[in-house]
Amino acid sequence: MFVAAIAIVGVGAAQGILNYFNVFGSKAIAELLAFLACVWLFPGEPQRRWTFPLGVGLVAVGLLGGVIWVLFIGFPERHETNFTPLSGVPLKFYLLGLVTSCIITPLFEEKTVRHLLLDGASHYFGRLIATIGVSALFAVVHVDGMISAFLLSVVLCVGVQLLNLNSMQRSVIHGTVNFCILHWVLLYPAIRELFIRI
Repeated sequence: MFVAAIAIVGVGAAQGILNYFNVFGSKAIAELLAFLACVWLFPGEPQRRWTFPLGVGLVAVGLLGGVIWVLFIGFPERHETNFTPLSGVPLKFYLLGLVTSCIITPLFEEKTVRHLLLDGASHYFGRLIATIGVSALFAVVHVDGMISAFLLSVVLCVGVQLLNLNSMQRSVIHGTVNFCILHWVLLYPAIRELFIRI
């Protein structure tokens, strides 16, 4: 638990330092370095054997999570999402956002939150309380979709506890959800314009 807290605080500090020096991609760099350090220090975790059906299932669960987010959070009538058209985003920022939100952040969060933090909390409080607590913390830092973040975290915690999904496998689900969210936010304005013209 304490290592996860140190990693999260360390990422914030490293990102602050990199931002001070105007380093492009400071969040991605800080999270990637922290993820690699955590993997190096704590390489062992239960894991399910990779198979093609498992990969397809992980992507399908991620797509379902993305659809649920769109239905409950992503419509403009809900006034909870700021839509930026893809045409208004420079390519380097789009690519950085894609790599950060769909690859690096899921890897970092799955290793620190649902491996290290969940494992420690389960040891002290039991699996159910740990799942609820870790998911509540995850939801609190995702203020733009707290309920969907909580539910996603519960699903990922269950993936750890019942299915032995490792950080990489859970990152496929998490990254696919983030991919859906990112592209809905960027493509919705164009989709809306297309349907208005029809």
